[in-house]
Amino acid sequence: MSVKIATLRAMFSEDVDADLRQMADDPSFPHRDAARHAVRFRAGGDVADLVAVHDDPHPCGMTDILFAMAGAKRHWLNWVPMPSEAITNIANEVGSRRAQGEELVLTGLGLSAGEAASAVTACRRVTGPLDIAVAGFPHPDIRVPLRPGRYAVWRYDGDEPLPAVAVPSPAAVALLHEVAGEPWQSPLSGYTKAAPLGELPLDDLLGLLAHLPGPPDTGRWQHLAKSTPTYWYRLMQPWVCLGILHHAAGEPWPTSTRRQVLVDLAFGVEDWVSDAALFALVTAAYRTPELREEVRTLVRARLDAAVAARRAVTIEESLAKLMLVTPGCQSVDRTVAQAVLDRAEQDDEDEPVAPAKRRWWQRGR
Repeated sequence: MSVKIATLRAMFSEDVDADLRQMADDPSFPHRDAARHAVRFRAGGDVADLVAVHDDPHPCGMTDILFAMAGAKRHWLNWVPMPSEAITNIANEVGSRRAQGEELVLTGLGLSAGEAASAVTACRRVTGPLDIAVAGFPHPDIRVPLRPGRYAVWRYDGDEPLPAVAVPSPAAVALLHEVAGEPWQSPLSGYTKAAPLGELPLDDLLGLLAHLPGPPDTGRWQHLAKSTPTYWYRLMQPWVCLGILHHAAGEPWPTSTRRQVLVDLAFGVEDWVSDAALFALVTAAYRTPELREEVRTLVRARLDAAVAARRAVTIEESLAKLMLVTPGCQSVDRTVAQAVLDRAEQDDEDEPVAPAKRRWWQRGR
C-alpha cells in the first residue's frame, strides 16, 4: 500500500458519504468511477460495487482509501460483530461493573445449551474461574466439527472446551498486542498490518486463537473494559487469522498450509474461530480474484450449515453479514443471508424485556 490509509483519511471530513459523493461528482477526480461504486455500495449493499472499487484499473493509495471509506462502519469491513452469546452478555455485565469499582464475585452459572468455546473461554478471562453447568448439546452438536480436518484449536472433555494446542509464546502475545490493538480500517489494510504475525511459528498462531491472551493495556481497552470486555477476544481472532494468511506465503495456494488451516478452522467445531477463518479467506479473495469462487462457495456452505441447524447458532448472523461482503456473492446467496438477518431482527423485536433486577449468577462479597 503506497500511501497509508490513516494519512489519506485525514484529508476528509467525518461524513464519509458526503465525501464519496463529492468525489463521484468531481469530473477532475481520477478515480471517479470507483467513487461512484463506493457510493452505490453504501446505498445498496451490493458487494459487486465494492469489488469494483478494489478492482479499479489504476489501483493506488487513493483506491485503497475509497475501499476503506466504502466499508466504513460496516460489519467485517471495518469491525467485527459483537459477541452475542448469553455467556458473554453475563461476562460483559460482570466485567463492566467490576471496572467501575463494584466488588462482584461470580461463582457459577447455568446454560440451557452449549455455547462457543471461545465465548466460554472469554467469559472466564473476564470473570475468573467459573463453574458452568450446561443442560445439553442439541443436535447438531456444537462440539463436533462439520468436516474432518488436520488442524483444530479446540477439543472437548465432556461439556468442557479445552485448547487443543500449546500456549503461545510471550513474544507472540506481545506481537499480537502491537498488531491487533485497533480495528482494521479495511480488510486490505488489516492484511498488510498483520504481516508480522505471519512470521510467527504456526503453533504460536494457533495457540493465540485458543488461549485468548488478554488485551493490551491501552486507553481503548481500558474504556471497553467498562462496557464490553469480551470484545477484545472477538476482535483478536480475525487478526490472528489474517496473520495465518501470511504463513508460508511462498507455498502454492491450492496445497498451502495457510489455506488448509483456515478451511479446517472454518469447518471445525462451531466457534468464533469459524467466521474469523472465513473472514481471512474473504480477504484473500479480494486480493486474488482467482480465489473468489472457491471462497464464495466456502462461505455459503458454512452459512447453509448454520441455517440448517434446528437450534440457535450464535455465529449465524455474523456469517450472514460476511456472506454479504464476500466477492462474487450471488443473488441466491444474498437472499439466504438477508433472510437470516431479517429473522434475527424480528426475534429482537419480539424478545420480552428482562426484569430490572434479574440476575443470572450467584455472587458474593
